Amino acid sequence: MLRVVSAIFLLQLVSSALVIVFLRGQMLDVVRLDRQRQVIDVRDDLLAAYYDGGREELAEFITARRGSAADPAVFIALIGKGTPVLSNLVRVPAIPLAARPQPVVVRRGPDQPPSEGLALVGQLPDGERLVVGVVSLTEHRIDVAFAATAELTIAVAVLMALLSAAVVGFVISRRTHQIAETAAELASGNFGARVPIEGTGDGFNHLRQQMNLMAERIGELVSQLGAVSGALAHDLRSPVTRLSAALDLALARVEESRALEALQAARADADALRAMLETALEISMIEGGAVEDRRCPLDLAAVAEDLVELYDPLAEQSDVRLETRLEPVTAAADRELVSRALANLIDNALKYGGDTVVVSTRHRLDADGESWAEIAVEDNGPGIAPADRARVVERFVRLDDARTRPGGGLGLAMVAAVARLHGGHFVLGDPVEGGPSGGKGLVATLRLPV
Repeated sequence: MLRVVSAIFLLQLVSSALVIVFLRGQMLDVVRLDRQRQVIDVRDDLLAAYYDGGREELAEFITARRGSAADPAVFIALIGKGTPVLSNLVRVPAIPLAARPQPVVVRRGPDQPPSEGLALVGQLPDGERLVVGVVSLTEHRIDVAFAATAELTIAVAVLMALLSAAVVGFVISRRTHQIAETAAELASGNFGARVPIEGTGDGFNHLRQQMNLMAERIGELVSQLGAVSGALAHDLRSPVTRLSAALDLALARVEESRALEALQAARADADALRAMLETALEISMIEGGAVEDRRCPLDLAAVAEDLVELYDPLAEQSDVRLETRLEPVTAAADRELVSRALANLIDNALKYGGDTVVVSTRHRLDADGESWAEIAVEDNGPGIAPADRARVVERFVRLDDARTRPGGGLGLAMVAAVARLHGGHFVLGDPVEGGPSGGKGLVATLRLPV
């Protein structure tokens, strides 16, 4: 925007300056030609007086300043024989004979400064020289007038630039905000959102049309993804279910202890496979926007309290102290998805954390003044190295110390998908010194916009 304003201002200023310079040159040319004609006219009048009555008549014409010689800008000198005859002049300028008026500098009075002008020198038949000239008073007035005009033009150019910038900024801001709002709707999963089309035929209108075409294409792809996901879920769940049923049947018929242990391990792996399949499909549906928009004002503290109450027996069984620090905070969110995400965070903390897990909710303003609702799960376990935090939220990524425990590496990936669906963030960070974990462990924060 600043570049557009600067370009508009410079364009108006330069164009105005060029116009002023051009007009000044044209005006000065007109005035100069007029002065030249005036000098020639006065010279002709003087010559007419000379040819009518000789030198005496010419001297009388000059001294009495008759006719065209009466103009105060005109100066005349007759030199060569006897006493020089001067009119409106202190000293005769040194200029050569010429057929056209020449630029000169003359002093018209003892107390007056030198003045620029045009003068024509001719020689009379008796050998005397006749000097006729006009001072350039009009040129000075033109320069003063154009200087004032330039100041006014600059002021008008600045005002017009500011006004143009305000108008352009308003138009661009209004149109870009509409496009940005539609893009935000698409990012949140509302693929029915469209940008209003205006019949302006400009670049913004073309961008709107392409944005709507892109939204339609994305909607089609999401629909296809939903169909493929449903078919894939049906096709894969059925074999896994049959496998589980066959294992259950084998468990009921086998009595040998080693075979029984093997079947039980296979049954556990089949259950884990089905859980991984369902979670992976759910993540794909969340990221693809195939999940129905069920967001509503949700009290995150109440959700956290319910989940902590549900996990409290498991925490006691694991000798883990599960605490809460809940502040009332409300955000537009899907209760089921947020509950699943928080359950994954608590489950991870109980598996890989230390002996203390704290679930908290709070309201926070970031550096840009944006308002966020946060659910955080903090533990005092070994934590996750900062270098591994970016990849640990990817699908099927498991750190070395987690490979010995059951799981598919999808828990944190689902939390990140839920955060993105809500337009929020999932952040892994270090606990603060003096906190419930004593500055050790990990803080997993689900941040949702208020």
